[in-house]
Amino acid sequence: MKREERKTLNRMFFPRALAFFGGISKPGSFGQLTLLSQIRYGYKGAVYPISEKGGEIAGMKIYTHVSDIKSPFDLASVSVPARAVPDVLEKCMTHGAAGAQVHSSGFAEAGNPEGIALEARVSEIASRGLRVIGPNCFGIHCPAGGITLLPGYDFSTNSGTVAMISQSGGVAADFCFEAEHVGIGLSKVVSFGNGCDLDAATLMDYLIDDPDTSIIAAYLEGARHGRRFFDMLTRVASKKPVVIWKGGLTPLGSRAAFSHTGSLGGERQAWEGVFRQTGAIPVQGLDQMIDTLAALAYIKKPVQRIALLGGGGAIGVYGSDLAHRWGLEIPPFSPETRKRLRKHFPTPGNSMKNPLDTGTPVLPLETVGALASEILTSEPLDALILIMLLRPLEVEIRSFFRMSGMEPPVRGKYLKDLAVVLTELKRRTGKDVIMVLDNRAHKVGETAVEKIFRETRLLFQAGGIPVYPGIEQALGGIGRAFGAERKVIR
Repeated sequence: MKREERKTLNRMFFPRALAFFGGISKPGSFGQLTLLSQIRYGYKGAVYPISEKGGEIAGMKIYTHVSDIKSPFDLASVSVPARAVPDVLEKCMTHGAAGAQVHSSGFAEAGNPEGIALEARVSEIASRGLRVIGPNCFGIHCPAGGITLLPGYDFSTNSGTVAMISQSGGVAADFCFEAEHVGIGLSKVVSFGNGCDLDAATLMDYLIDDPDTSIIAAYLEGARHGRRFFDMLTRVASKKPVVIWKGGLTPLGSRAAFSHTGSLGGERQAWEGVFRQTGAIPVQGLDQMIDTLAALAYIKKPVQRIALLGGGGAIGVYGSDLAHRWGLEIPPFSPETRKRLRKHFPTPGNSMKNPLDTGTPVLPLETVGALASEILTSEPLDALILIMLLRPLEVEIRSFFRMSGMEPPVRGKYLKDLAVVLTELKRRTGKDVIMVLDNRAHKVGETAVEKIFRETRLLFQAGGIPVYPGIEQALGGIGRAFGAERKVIR
């Protein structure tokens, strides 16, 4: 990307001032909600609401015309009816704005001549210097720039290194919430809708050299200028991990994609070829995307050889099947390591191989620490996956204590102490630890276990340990990120 073009996009992500058009005085309108959301998020720059009706909103003057604003603004948020969009964009360009995000719908995605012609006019205006996000989009979220023109006043204000571009506004907004829950910090998120100007290839061209971004995610329904997109994706994926959820791979999905953003979905086989040739990582659905990004964000070195530690033979068997599916290795422990591990299990009912079956879902904390330490220090492994079943840990054990007339253990203390032990072990060995907290406590009276999961997850994440709700999610995320079989869409 040329230097001047990058400077223009930087102005959009880090605007000194914002202008808002459309629905400013109408309670509940998208334009007003976007404006109020931005104010509540804590933007520090100047804000210029613009409406012919004038008046005030949230203590701010509403300007009746763009020409009444005597200072420049870098980015405009446009929510006027589709037919009025070109005129607003012309005014923004005349005022010196770097760009505009057009929330309005009724363009090419409508599938009628009028909408197609309107989008062509927007493209023509963009070609004269005003960069456009959209139309038919939510827009930009950039914590470092202090803006969230996505509808998310309660998004995290903490920056990170993961960027996401999306043709769906809803997916972009959901992504921001889900990423925060798993401890992924965001650099930039862009809902670009129809992408008549700033499309997927252009945004990737910006992100490839963005110093704030080390991992890129994308939800795509189609790609304009297929060869250009392919070449750009090849370049980007060779420099930074790229995780793509491609929507519209089936005839029904493709039809829905066209009515959503005016995009042609494309054949599944063609996209599988794209993933194989470019090195981008395919996922299906937001959950798979988040699982994969968590692996990439927390695990800094490639993972191929893993160990599984948990109570229950079936868990180990299932984990082994999943590892094989994703091209991961579960090498057997050496006889010497197995002998040392056996000291902790003098009775039958467990296995000291890999996976290590402890025979019980609950072990003394010092035993878990000793097992994990032995495995990570004695075996040539990349990572240890520890599987804990929350229901027996937090429900059955407490019931046992009560039936025995004893005071039950403090809720969550075991996991909090375990987080400290594993964080130190990760630091000392330099190897990765992945935590699976499997919650099967689904009864109404067991809701406290969900609270424990959420609280302790934060402790593990603070120690650099990703937390997954199940072994399938953990191995799926790791496998897509690092495994040998990660290029097939499933």
